Amino acid sequence: MTDGLSYAVHAYAWTSSWSSDDLPLVDHAAELGLDAIEIPLMELEKVDPAAIADRCRAAGIGVVTSTVVDAAHDPSAEDAAVRAAGRDYLLACVEAAAAMGAPVMTGVIYSAMGGRLDRRPTRDDMARSAEVLRGVAERAQELGVVLGIEAVNRYETYLVNTAAQALELVELIDRPAAAVHLDAYHMNLEETSFETATASVVDRLCHYHLSESHRGTPGTGTVDWAGIMRALVAGGYRGYVGLEAFEEISDAMRSGTCIWRDLAPSSDELVRDGLAFLKGLEARTRAELATAAG
Repeated sequence: MTDGLSYAVHAYAWTSSWSSDDLPLVDHAAELGLDAIEIPLMELEKVDPAAIADRCRAAGIGVVTSTVVDAAHDPSAEDAAVRAAGRDYLLACVEAAAAMGAPVMTGVIYSAMGGRLDRRPTRDDMARSAEVLRGVAERAQELGVVLGIEAVNRYETYLVNTAAQALELVELIDRPAAAVHLDAYHMNLEETSFETATASVVDRLCHYHLSESHRGTPGTGTVDWAGIMRALVAGGYRGYVGLEAFEEISDAMRSGTCIWRDLAPSSDELVRDGLAFLKGLEARTRAELATAAG
């Protein structure tokens, strides 16, 4: 970790299916000035934690991990067998994260990505998810991994859409290894204030996807980056923040993200320009807050 924010980039900026063939992306992320790379665990059988750990160590950068659960592994499901399958999958993800040296394993891990209900979610749905995730968090703590609850928009999950709901689930899990993960792209739809939402959970954050409102280069959309950065810096956050972009992706990934046009000339330019914008904003924000404090 650095003295300030630690900037990661999601491997999906360049690949839509992680395997050992993608290990050179670790070096590429380091060359672009990133502090870490985010490894997706959706296809866990393709992930080689030892190889990732070795490559990150050689490149001098850190690693974080993320995933989503599907309907067959939904921790909030009424079917106990589905919940058990979700628990087993998430435990395997935590083990993989620990083996590659990742201090964070996060994502949409509390209900099925893209799942739909024909009713309004209840406290029971949240409680079932929390029960499963409590056991996962206990194992994560043993391994030195923090389990992140990522709030995403209403079209991608029915259970956790806001910072307040993410915090509610974290408090229901009630284990030290459970924390909140925010994503500016989703907050653009769900929150009334980027700054207020961020400040409300800053002491429980483990990760933050710094994604623009259109998933393009940060600083070119409608996200209140100044407000987010004020909340992070003023709140003393020293964890990971991540560029999550999907510029060079397959048709299958494109349908999943609903990106049907070019958002930047290339992923490299998006990452390079976005990183420069965010690091510059962080430096200015720290200077402004220091001046204001006298």
